Amino acid sequence: MSEAGQASVGTLLREAREAREMSVDAVAARLRLMQRQIELIEADDFDGLGRPVFARGFVRNYARLLGMDPAPLLARMEGSETEPSPVRRAEPPLPRSWLSSPWLVVLLLIGLAVVVVPVGLYWWLNQGEDAWLHEVPRAVKVEPVELGTPAPGAGAAARDAAVPAVEAPANAEAPLATTDAAPSAATDAASAPAPGAEPTEPSGPPAAGVLHFDFAGDSWVEVRDASGRAIHRQLNPAGSSIEVRGRPPFRLLVGNAAQTRMTYNSRPIDLKPFIDVTVARFTLEE
Repeated sequence: MSEAGQASVGTLLREAREAREMSVDAVAARLRLMQRQIELIEADDFDGLGRPVFARGFVRNYARLLGMDPAPLLARMEGSETEPSPVRRAEPPLPRSWLSSPWLVVLLLIGLAVVVVPVGLYWWLNQGEDAWLHEVPRAVKVEPVELGTPAPGAGAAARDAAVPAVEAPANAEAPLATTDAAPSAATDAASAPAPGAEPTEPSGPPAAGVLHFDFAGDSWVEVRDASGRAIHRQLNPAGSSIEVRGRPPFRLLVGNAAQTRMTYNSRPIDLKPFIDVTVARFTLEE
């Protein structure tokens, strides 16, 4: 074995470690270094440890762990600074604010979505109704709907109403005898049209129309009758049904029409041809 005066820094440290019966792993754990770094120190390969100031610090701590004076060892190290560089104390990291937590950002985004999505959906479903109430009236496409023939007996009732009543003079004497054929002949003569005139049916009062709506979603409905008066105008909740009666023709506005089923006098009406975005506008004629 070489003499102490001729031994290298790494050799001196290795011999001192072996004299204390300490393994490389134990020294690395005590100094909080890697096993590879301890092996480089004992092999005098200080360049592999990085900058000279790091190598001097490792040797100093290694010598103190083994109970040796680090000054002679540091003096033998070639190419190293004679004085250690000042070591600045690391500033502790600033405490993180709870406002910068990523979980807080996620919760804020979720809360914003919970508020914005329903409001946006409600506005989208009802934007057609607001436009109808506030915009300048514009031309509406009219699609006549064919309806069934009048109920049996309606024409006969109208004709009977048009026959004038025949009153006998106040001073007329009652006949001594009458026959069954006389009243019938008088009625036929009164109801017969005048020669050369075309027979016409008197116009009776218009039949009332019945509109029925079933709503699978929230829907704004406005119905105007033949006079232009709004006989129904309100927001109808999902799952409800309404029935509107009035005089045709009807002008209708139905919001969220895809979720609405409609019948007129018990006949289904297809709203799809009249839907613009989500709102159906049309006129239902007699």
